[in-house]
Amino acid sequence: MSVALVGAGCRNINVVETALNDTEEVDQVMARVDRPHDAPVLQEHPLAPVTLKTLSPDRPPEYWDITLDHAVGIAMLNNEVLRDLGATVLRAPDAVQTRYMKVLQESDPRFGMEAALSAFDAQLQATAYFQDNNRVVNNTLLSGTNSIFLQDRHDYVAQLSKLTATGGQMAVRHITDYDHNNAVSNLLSTSWQTMFEGELRQPLLQGGGLTFNRIAGPNALPGVSNGILIAKVNSDITAVEFERGVRDYVSDVVNAYWDLYFAYRDLDAKRTALTRARETWQSYNAEQQQGRETGASEALAREQYFRFQSELEDAIAGKVGQRSQAYNGVTGGVFRGVNGVQLAERRLRLLIGLPVTDGRTLRPIDDPEQAPVVFDWNSIVDESLRRRPEVRAQRLIVKRRELELLAARNFLSPRLDAVAVYRVRGLGGDLAGSAETAGLRSAYSELGTFEHQEWAAGVEFSVPFGFRRGHAAVDNAEFMLARDRALLREQERQVLHDLTNTLAEVDRAYKQSEINLNRYLAAQDAVDALEANRAEGLRINLEQLLDIQRRLTEAQSRYYQSRVEYAVALKNIHVEKGSVLEYADLQVMDSMAPITTAVDEALENARNSLPARPEQFDPAAGDDGDVAQARHQSKADGGDEAGTESAKRPATAGQIRVSSRQPTPAWQPERADTRQSPAFEAHLNPEAGRNAPTADVAAPESDPSAVPAEAAEDVDWRATIRDAFEGD
Repeated sequence: MSVALVGAGCRNINVVETALNDTEEVDQVMARVDRPHDAPVLQEHPLAPVTLKTLSPDRPPEYWDITLDHAVGIAMLNNEVLRDLGATVLRAPDAVQTRYMKVLQESDPRFGMEAALSAFDAQLQATAYFQDNNRVVNNTLLSGTNSIFLQDRHDYVAQLSKLTATGGQMAVRHITDYDHNNAVSNLLSTSWQTMFEGELRQPLLQGGGLTFNRIAGPNALPGVSNGILIAKVNSDITAVEFERGVRDYVSDVVNAYWDLYFAYRDLDAKRTALTRARETWQSYNAEQQQGRETGASEALAREQYFRFQSELEDAIAGKVGQRSQAYNGVTGGVFRGVNGVQLAERRLRLLIGLPVTDGRTLRPIDDPEQAPVVFDWNSIVDESLRRRPEVRAQRLIVKRRELELLAARNFLSPRLDAVAVYRVRGLGGDLAGSAETAGLRSAYSELGTFEHQEWAAGVEFSVPFGFRRGHAAVDNAEFMLARDRALLREQERQVLHDLTNTLAEVDRAYKQSEINLNRYLAAQDAVDALEANRAEGLRINLEQLLDIQRRLTEAQSRYYQSRVEYAVALKNIHVEKGSVLEYADLQVMDSMAPITTAVDEALENARNSLPARPEQFDPAAGDDGDVAQARHQSKADGGDEAGTESAKRPATAGQIRVSSRQPTPAWQPERADTRQSPAFEAHLNPEAGRNAPTADVAAPESDPSAVPAEAAEDVDWRATIRDAFEGD
């Protein structure tokens, strides 16, 4: 019989399952596996979606006015899974990042921190063997005059062993055996022997030392390193990867918000164009019936009306396709400018974790940035090279490769172990007690006299001729280090390339917003002039009127598209330089240094102790230095304001929270308190929102613009967009 007890794990013993082979629990799991259709996890089904078929002018939509900060805040509350718009959760669920990334890595029983530390845990082992021997012996020296040897023997061993940080192994044993046999030559027919034994084994060359064991771990093999420092670096890499996932997630939420904003603006342009085209068609139709216009003129006006009606339907529903999302052009994603309020609203709901439909329609109320922002090139370059999660993760990988190279060089040494054993014995007729038998006291009494001590010491040496495997491990580690350093250099070049493109996009989008504003105003003036001439009875060119109406609609959409492109480009600057979380008013709560000082100390100590190699270490700079500040100048409403963006040192991601600070937009209409809106309460409490009324997304007769209905009549949007650039 053998019993092994390891620490606190004993409390999880299930004798019924292990010894009696109870399979009830696994049978329940397999019963669910064998079912063709298991019950869905979602217990509440969303309301039926609002589509073009279900839109009704008699049932106006109920809007949920939402700010960008509010949208990001809801996303952070529902960020158990970092969603994307590519259906990765269906195509490759293992590739989807979740909030469990770091704890999964740390709790990995193979490569996590606890797994690396467990190699140094003390081990308690106990064995008990019982023998009953009955054999014919062909040796009188062993059995005396007896030809049959009878023996009852018990062996008990208890051992406590532990690996040390230097690679040594310590063990303390207590050995007790009981022997009762019929050999006539025995001093005692029944004897107890007990001993305490201590053993120490310490590698002096290969496998020894703090550096090797902290990097590779005890009993490591060439090419396999999983020590404490390697596990720590892997944990930091996972934290940086999680931060990158949060960055992409927040970027996609911002993109989806501005997609929906543009969809409303485009819908407003299409609805206005449809109204204008209807009036023109009705006017020419009336004149055609009176004989003052030809049928061709009426048909042209009618064709334009149905053209805008078709565009309006698309602006309401939208066509499925790729929208603005991460990595479609640049890291943060470029603005696609695709219309469709219903589709854009569903995509935003998907990203921030809201039900597909809940009886209300999301409507952005934040406007894109209008003021010019100028970044200091040297500052943002320095910040991007220090703070980009991809670069920081690669620097950690380079450090890991350096550690692996140090561990690999240890295998170029022969194996030389120093071994020492000490024991003290006791023999007696009884295990314990004070009675004497044949001049001997009990075994424990004899052991307590320390009269029977033994020791042994020596060395064990082994060496493979040529060190073929060790040299291969070193060469491989050097090549891996060279490759990852090359990747780091190329990543930095790619970061600079993307930063350059994004900075150029900021200037282009801002310039286009100015030009498109002038184009929009010019087209509006042209339409007003032609319609005024027609109202006064002057003869105008119908084709010219229809053309300028189309141009006005296009110019209006293009103006808002360029404004959204500018807002997305500004966001992408923060993505490229690694400050998008601060841009979205998010903070990392569980901050930790990307790599411990112990790793750097281990590298430095190892360099001083190991022989020089042809390739000297040149570790990549860490990311714990001061980050330069990025300066930007803003100019709005004819005045100049200088601002400074503090480039804070990034912390690896753990838990994140939403900042309570809510920036006030330049113009913000009155709106309901959406934090306590019925739709939001319905999301938090499905029972309360089950009977929420269904709302239309946007019927052609309703007002689907980003301005709330109660403020639409009080705001002159044409004057507002014109005043935005009067100060320039």
